Amino acid sequence: MQARTAARSRPAVWLGSAAALVIGLPILLWGVLTKTTPELQWFVALCDGVAFVCMVVVALLGSLDAELRQNWRSLPIVFVACSTAVMWAGHFAVFPGDVPALSGQRFNQATSTLFLTINLLMPLMLSVALLQRGGALARPRAFIVGAVTAGVLLGLLVIAVSVAVGPNLQTVSPAGEFLEFDAPVGVAGLILGLLGLLAYSVGLHGDERIAGGVLGALTFTALNSISLLYLHARYTPSWYADHVLALLPFAALLAGQLWLYSASVLAERSAASAVAMASERRRIGLDIAKAMARETDPMPVVDRLLNGVIDALTADRVTMLRLVPEGFVVEHSVDRQGRSANVGVVLSLDSVVAGKRKVVSEAVERQRPIVLGSYRVIGLDSDAEEGHAGILRSVVMPLVRGGTVDGVLIVGRRTHRPFTEADVDQLAELGAIAALVIRNSRLLADAESSSRAKSNFINLAAHEFGTPIAVIRGYVDMIADETLGRLTSEQRGPMDAIRATAADLAERVDQLLIASRLEAGVSPQAVDSDATADLGVVVREAVVRAKDRAALIGAAIEISIPAVPVVAEGSARDIGIIVDNLLNNAMTYSRGPAQVSVKVAGGESPEIRVSDQGIGIPEAAKERIFDQFYRVDDVDFGYPAGTGLGLYIGRRLAERHGGQLLLERSSPDAGSVFTLRLRRPNA
Repeated sequence: MQARTAARSRPAVWLGSAAALVIGLPILLWGVLTKTTPELQWFVALCDGVAFVCMVVVALLGSLDAELRQNWRSLPIVFVACSTAVMWAGHFAVFPGDVPALSGQRFNQATSTLFLTINLLMPLMLSVALLQRGGALARPRAFIVGAVTAGVLLGLLVIAVSVAVGPNLQTVSPAGEFLEFDAPVGVAGLILGLLGLLAYSVGLHGDERIAGGVLGALTFTALNSISLLYLHARYTPSWYADHVLALLPFAALLAGQLWLYSASVLAERSAASAVAMASERRRIGLDIAKAMARETDPMPVVDRLLNGVIDALTADRVTMLRLVPEGFVVEHSVDRQGRSANVGVVLSLDSVVAGKRKVVSEAVERQRPIVLGSYRVIGLDSDAEEGHAGILRSVVMPLVRGGTVDGVLIVGRRTHRPFTEADVDQLAELGAIAALVIRNSRLLADAESSSRAKSNFINLAAHEFGTPIAVIRGYVDMIADETLGRLTSEQRGPMDAIRATAADLAERVDQLLIASRLEAGVSPQAVDSDATADLGVVVREAVVRAKDRAALIGAAIEISIPAVPVVAEGSARDIGIIVDNLLNNAMTYSRGPAQVSVKVAGGESPEIRVSDQGIGIPEAAKERIFDQFYRVDDVDFGYPAGTGLGLYIGRRLAERHGGQLLLERSSPDAGSVFTLRLRRPNA
């Protein structure tokens, strides 16, 4: 995969070299073919200034890239930029007429020597920079300072050598005529530039992301070296062309760094956008999952799902199809314009077509989404209709769970705005949740029609979930207890929430298992007719188990226990389960902070009384609350998570020990009082 990516990127990188040829070749030809030009005294100062500014900006951008990426891929360019910036500043200083104090034949020779040295060093440094591969930097600032310092020192050294050695080389006459020394420098520079280009073409290079500007700069240096072969005197066409070609490599490096910087910014924005979209998809998915988790009737589940899809994908119509042996049945549909759907109609899988494609049949067979334009439904739409229900863009998404397709979602828009890959990903996540919850909801609805089937299903689910939940809780406890390493203060809060959620999940699985066994006529543990329990001890232990959740939600639990033991018939474990459920319900159905009171009383019928100041129970629901899966609906209070099994389990366990679990008193917004009444042990 990486090889294919590199192969695709190389032609784009060579665009820098191609652009250099398009720009530089005409300049070279103009300098060679043109005979005369006016003398422009300001020309050298302008070229030197532009080159200096370009290199300062290149050094800043390269340093910024190294700092942000913590990678030294741009440090060779920083070194080249700093050294050449100093050299060009020196060239400006010693050029005849720019600085009056630095005049005379000594500085005239130094100017020419420095110019030739820059033209010789530039392709050498660029070729070396092109070969360097990036790597991680532990302390990028220190390396940046090092690259800048080394570049400045090299530039100063070249200036010093040019001033000291230049007068001895005799490269230019007092009249500004160049001697034959520039031709060998031009040939050497041309060879170095061509070697750098050749090395890159055969794969001897480092990071391609900096190569675009470097290849363009190398091409300009090669053209500049050729122009040196035609250089004879100052203020001639070839001299002007040579200075422009000597300047352009720095412009190419600047363009390369700007491209690199803009690409990095775009990549960061794209990554941030992708993260935000993914976060939003998961948030929507979790919201829908939480809403669906409160329902056991499949139709409200489907309705919530389809409305969530409409909002999440800014769609206009969503239709759910349920697969049946004959094909599919239109289960439900939501439409922004209120257009009706043929709910309940059974059609063939081949009836939904887009052109010659049988899109539903294809999606079910491939178990993958299909993005298309409009579609028709044979048997519902006429041949003259262009699209079903005015839909112009659509996605057909199979709902797959465990390798089996349970249904199909068809999402459509009445505009020409296409569905993007992000839309399909979001729909896939929502579809996965829908497939799971819809299947579970239907299984549960089917199970409720048969007590035996229901018990078997719950028992199987509890057993299947029990082992992985135990493993999860074990590892979560090890992490929370810092057995596997210390947690930061930022990690402690989420970890406590995960630990509490895992414990809550385990408790629900236990309730499912207990309910299943009770339904099958099997006690969670064998009933011992001689078993007794100290109710005070049972209550204290239950309060200890509830303290973590109480602390999390700010609930207060008060207990009142006689000084003498209150003993009752029954298993301490079973009575503890009953008290656990009563405490949990009292905290769950109270407007925070919950105030819960537990009182133990002796006498002929020992009892435990649990009181709260919660939302209370309506009169019509007072008996139904002890039924399996029944939950009190209160729109204003909301729909807390739960199984609807706690009171059912509590009453059945109390009855197995000859006791009673009663709702003694309750009214809306005035709280409830539950009493567990047990038998006194025989003397």
